[in-house]
Formats: sequence, C-alpha cells, structure tokens
Amino acid sequence: MSHANFTGLRWGKQVDVFSGSKHESDAKEFDTRGVTLAATKG
Repeated sequence: MSHANFTGLRWGKQVDVFSGSKHESDAKEFDTRGVTLAATKG
C-alpha cells in the first residue's frame, strides 16, 4: 500500500457477500468472503 501512498490501512469485517446469490454454493465450497478495507490517500 505504501507504493500507492495510502496510510492508516484498517481491515474491516469479513462479510458473506454471496449469501442468497445464485453462486452461493460455489462461494461456500471455496470459503469465499468479502472484506472491507479503509485507508487514507496521503
């Protein structure tokens, strides 16, 4: 992240972004999750 000049990187919660979608079973098979990130552009 330092190459893009971002600072203060914070990891957010893991989220089951495929819940209820037509690909939910595929996502569960591979334990796929989404995660939120926050950073400041310096």
